[in-house]
Amino acid sequence: MKKILFLLTTLCATTMQAQIAGNDWYNGYIQYSAESLSGGKILMNAMDEGEEHECVLVPVAGKAETYYVADGENDYVNEYRGMTAKHMKKEGWDVIGFYNGKNQLVALMENTAKFTNHYEQVTVEKWKQQLKGEYSSPDGISSLEWDNNTITIDGVIVHYDVVTFNGRVTNYIDIDDSGTILDGCWEVIPTLEGITLYEINQKGDYLYEWERTPVKYTLKENNPNVGRFDYATNTLLTTKFFSHYKKSTLRIMRNAIMARNGYKFSSKDLQDYFGKEPWYKPAASNDNIRLSFIEQLNVELIKAEEENPDHEAYVKEP
Repeated sequence: MKKILFLLTTLCATTMQAQIAGNDWYNGYIQYSAESLSGGKILMNAMDEGEEHECVLVPVAGKAETYYVADGENDYVNEYRGMTAKHMKKEGWDVIGFYNGKNQLVALMENTAKFTNHYEQVTVEKWKQQLKGEYSSPDGISSLEWDNNTITIDGVIVHYDVVTFNGRVTNYIDIDDSGTILDGCWEVIPTLEGITLYEINQKGDYLYEWERTPVKYTLKENNPNVGRFDYATNTLLTTKFFSHYKKSTLRIMRNAIMARNGYKFSSKDLQDYFGKEPWYKPAASNDNIRLSFIEQLNVELIKAEEENPDHEAYVKEP
């Protein structure tokens, strides 16, 4: 009997292992490869700016698809040390969630099997989702529409490039020869109401040599039928995504996911904020509200991030 139980446990661990091993996993800025080890363990390995990252997922007895995160044999970076990993497949999503000692979801990896583009392109596309919308500005722009690859400024369509560095989005865009007031390089800072653009002076080839000029444009989203954070209901977020957001803004982002599903708020400030939105239709009761899988993950991830202090080195919201 003990032998049968051992064989069943081994078979279960091997099946779980096979769902992760052999695939690549993307955490929002670097891509990990997964390799099977003995005992159902999985070696996760990645390279970032010449520095190797490595960890081992060790199956937790009695808990399907759950792993302890241990160090590998080499002295490589383990950014998930001491965490618990859970493999989750639902509603077409295939992800690994990393949970801290408080059982808070603090990081996600997504299976890259369905990616049609290189992971850097995926990063850029996800970053663009937070910018799409219709805006106005008191700084000399009557109307601005931000789309995937173009910005329409007072009726003039211009193309822009997202500046990346080693696969990371830098929050800079480059607009060349458009003949508009947005010619040049700009730092893009998402805010609670929209976006602030800071003109960037490129003093050298390195990003740390770039600096802001006194020129900036404040853009306010003005489409009453689209929520400011609608992208958070269909785009899998990552912690790297939050670096330019204040915690107060993240709180609104998290609750915007709830509001989109008709959640009835008890906090007066949230009642007042979302009560002004034409698209918000509060339900009579929250009992029947069900978030999608990606919405649940994003809410958990944002909530954990809110507990961290604002990082003034990154948060540049006016």
